[in-house]
Parts: sequence; structure tokens; C-alpha cells
Amino acid sequence: MIDTKCAFNLTLRSHCFLPLPQTKPIVMKKISIILIFAAFSCSVYGQNMPKEGYSGLGFNVTGLADVAFDNFGQTAISGAIVPDPLGILNGGFDLSIDALIPQNILMYKRYYADGLASRFTLGLNSLSAKSFIGDSTGVPTEYSTTEVKTSGFTFGIGIGLEKHMETESSKVDPYLGVDILFAMLTGINYTSDVNVTSENSENDVNTEIGYPGGIGFGLNLLGGFNYFFADNISIGGEVGLGFNMMSMGGEWTYDATITDTQGQTTTTTEISSIGEYKNSASGINVNSYGGVNLMIYW
Repeated sequence: MIDTKCAFNLTLRSHCFLPLPQTKPIVMKKISIILIFAAFSCSVYGQNMPKEGYSGLGFNVTGLADVAFDNFGQTAISGAIVPDPLGILNGGFDLSIDALIPQNILMYKRYYADGLASRFTLGLNSLSAKSFIGDSTGVPTEYSTTEVKTSGFTFGIGIGLEKHMETESSKVDPYLGVDILFAMLTGINYTSDVNVTSENSENDVNTEIGYPGGIGFGLNLLGGFNYFFADNISIGGEVGLGFNMMSMGGEWTYDATITDTQGQTTTTTEISSIGEYKNSASGINVNSYGGVNLMIYW
């Protein structure tokens, strides 16, 4: 029985001892040398961290069993409620804009002297859905088609400034900062065309619906940290405290054109309707920026 212990100088002040399993002396010696060299290298040489002139791109790390890289966060309009008074989006029930148009964003940073870094977030998110159904109606020679289109667009930006507290000799990089966020929904457009034809007749119903948009605004104080586990690659977390507001709504419109043809006779009927809805939310709250963040610098 050979009882061998190896010392790892991880902090240059303290030691930890790990027992090695029984093996041949020459094998144990090689393993000890490799492990001691690896530990010594990690403790003596800090990772290369971003400095003046560096840029960085941020992602969010999700999943445990299956790790995936997602967009960094969400726009200032995330969580806004979109009413559905005409039942075209969610059967007449309200729904979150996140379920309709995901509010993901990308993060970019630029480093300057004295530990300062600017940050810029951008989110361009759109909805463009189309569907077509064609089928016989059960009436001899009669055929029906339905074509539906739904579209919407959101835009979000954020501009901020960070002050980093540590030098490049440390692997941990804490920082404080401020962020200004703005986002808007341009509106939601819905069109539907239902056409029923038979041997001697045709009926066409064309519908156009427009829902109003909205805006979001945020002013946040933030704090976070980066841990550099490799050169110019870090993981970390971030939290913000600030004022946020969202306002959705305005005038919605409904326009329908019904064209009916029987033999040689065609009649056209137009129907128009308008309505209004509004909802808003504001307050001071704590915002989490999504658990583990990954930053890559160059």
C-alpha cells in the first residue's frame, strides 16, 4: 500500500490534498506532475480580459441537460398585453406580446480606458404568418378557399454605460452601470379572404383588421459580474433596478368588402367599424437579465 498525496497551490497561500488510488509508482509520479502543473498554471496565469478597444457579444445560456445559447434578453415592451376585441389572434382573449412576437435582443459592448464600457442592445422582431385552406363544401360543384395573413413588427434598443471595478489580473470582473431602454410595436395587421364558388355563383368576403401598437421605456441602474474561465470568454449574471413603463392601444379598425355574384348580377357591400382600447403599466421594479450570461470578446 502506497499512500501518496499531492499538494495544489491554488491560491498561492493555501493547499488542498487529494489521495491518489493505488497504482505503480511511475504512473503516480506522472499523474502528480500533470495535475500539479495544471493547478499551478491556473493559479499563476490570469485569463486575458477585455481592455480598451475590445468588443464583446453577449448571449444567454439556457438549459441544464441540453445547454443552448439564446439571445441576451428582452425589449422594453416585453410583457405588454395585447387585447383581441375581434377574436382574430387569441379567440377574443388578451395575450402577451411575448407569445405573439418574441422580444429577444442581442447585446454588444465596447471597452474604453479607465474601466469604462458602453453597451448597446438591439431587438428587431416581426410576425409574418400565412395560411391557406381549400376544400369542397359538400354542395355539388361548390368549392371554398380561405386565405389568412397576420403581420406585426417590434423594434427595441438600449444604450448604457458600465464601470468595471477590477483589473485584467483578476478572473472576476464586477461592474455597475446604467441602461436606457426603448421599444415599440408598430401595430398588428390581419387580412382574411374567404371565397366560395359554384357553377353559377361566387361569394367573396375580404376582411382587413388593424390593431394599434404601443411603446415601452425603461431606465435602470444595473450591477453584475463576469467570470473569465478562458481568454476573452466569460460567464456571469446581471440584475437591474429601475423605472419601467408600457403603454398599448389606440383605435382599431375593421373593414370588410362582400362581393356576391349570381349569374350575371354582382352586388358589393362594404362594412366598416372602429373601436378603441388602451392599457398601460409602470413602476419601479427589479429586473433580472436571465441567469447565466455568456460574453465573447475580441
